[in-house]
Amino acid sequence: MIIGIVLMSAVLEALSLGNSMISIGLPDILERFPTTQGGWLITVYFLVGAVSAPLLGKAADLYGERRVLLITMAVAGIGALVCAIAPSFTVLLIGRIFQGPILATLSLIPSFIRDIYPPRQAAFAASITVTGMGAFAIVAPTVIGWLLENHGFRGMFLFDAAWTVGLCVAIRVILPESPSRRETRPDILGGVLLAGAVVPVLLYVSMGRTWGWLAASPLPVTGVVLGWAFVLRTRTVHEPIVNLALFRRKSLVFVAFAGAVAYAVSAATYQIVPLLAMTSRDNGITYGLGLNSLEYSGIATPKQLATVVGGAVIGVLLARGRNPRTFLSLGIVLFALSSVSFALAHDTFAIVMLGSLLLGLASGVSSAAVPNLVMRATPAGDQGSTAGTVQLCTTGASSILPVVMFAVMAPYLVAVPEGGVYYQDQGITTWLWISAAICIVALVVGFTVLRERRGEVIEEFSANTPEPMPGSVGGVLPSTGDLERNPL
Repeated sequence: MIIGIVLMSAVLEALSLGNSMISIGLPDILERFPTTQGGWLITVYFLVGAVSAPLLGKAADLYGERRVLLITMAVAGIGALVCAIAPSFTVLLIGRIFQGPILATLSLIPSFIRDIYPPRQAAFAASITVTGMGAFAIVAPTVIGWLLENHGFRGMFLFDAAWTVGLCVAIRVILPESPSRRETRPDILGGVLLAGAVVPVLLYVSMGRTWGWLAASPLPVTGVVLGWAFVLRTRTVHEPIVNLALFRRKSLVFVAFAGAVAYAVSAATYQIVPLLAMTSRDNGITYGLGLNSLEYSGIATPKQLATVVGGAVIGVLLARGRNPRTFLSLGIVLFALSSVSFALAHDTFAIVMLGSLLLGLASGVSSAAVPNLVMRATPAGDQGSTAGTVQLCTTGASSILPVVMFAVMAPYLVAVPEGGVYYQDQGITTWLWISAAICIVALVVGFTVLRERRGEVIEEFSANTPEPMPGSVGGVLPSTGDLERNPL
């Protein structure tokens, strides 16, 4: 059991590694493959992960958590190997597509633990595995930096492949299969329609300037048509990949919307920090600290530490009955402050460090608040479907915003004669102000349209109940006491 906890913590470490590698290794990758489409390395990873999570969760109910977990990790390991040997940017993207399903382990691991551990040990194991992921994030920048300096971006992908495949073998040998089996059917067609609706629109945003906005106009039309087909699918199939009925409650709409903004801004801004720190000023640009990959860990490690500390502090406060909605709003405020800080100045080590610490703290606060908001807004009977739907929203948004960011910065791209590309200061600053504006809009919507009335209690509901209970207002009943005295 103890070895099992270590192994499953290491699985989530692989997920963290797959995400961190791109943000830190992006300058090295762009030097090898000069392109304006670097954001797709994050987009395809999160998009495939978003669609895979609910599908693989249903598959685990049918065939067992361990089997699906092993297949997911094996595919991710193959993806890392493809990235390591990629001769072109296109092949690198294909490898990232194969890596994407590992994001489903965020829901597969807790489900696996629940089925193979006794209840008390299961609670402890789930806590340790999540904490382990945060702990590894602290040392990941140093490990990745060393790999980049000594073996380039291919070295870090080889390390990821060896880690992932090695864990597959260990889990297969040591851990038992889960006994739980439930009759269900993954909505594969729904997942295909969802991806088909998103990808053409993203292609239009990222490539419209190159191909011509009018010439590429069939892409968004295709996305809209497939999106409408997806909505119709969710209304006709018994177990859709996204249960739209869950979004009848403002409390759930808030966590899906605000959580998506927080995760998306985090995914995009995490790509900006390495560009500010690792770009050289030799080409006459007005920013760039000129750090190498290993030196950059001096910024990335404190940022990750701020994430872990922020999440831990908020976790303690939430355990004492504080409202997680407050902390998700606080996280978005911190994201806005980080973007503004970077936009105003980013030409010295101290200023870049300050913005990075704000970014890390915002990420930790938001990540701790989102799952607690989901639990608060949903009764036990709907927790699984609700958590999967919210994860799809947050992960899906994380796949979209980086593409938008690189599209905004594309007009300011400059190719270096000796190889590689860099973005002019105006392009980066423009995006940072847009990022801050997105956060401000999210806060305004949260405090107006999606506000929670003071003293109200979220009443349990079923996603299939046609209407809220009589006498309720907006799906909630008046509170009979303070939230601390009335936890429901």
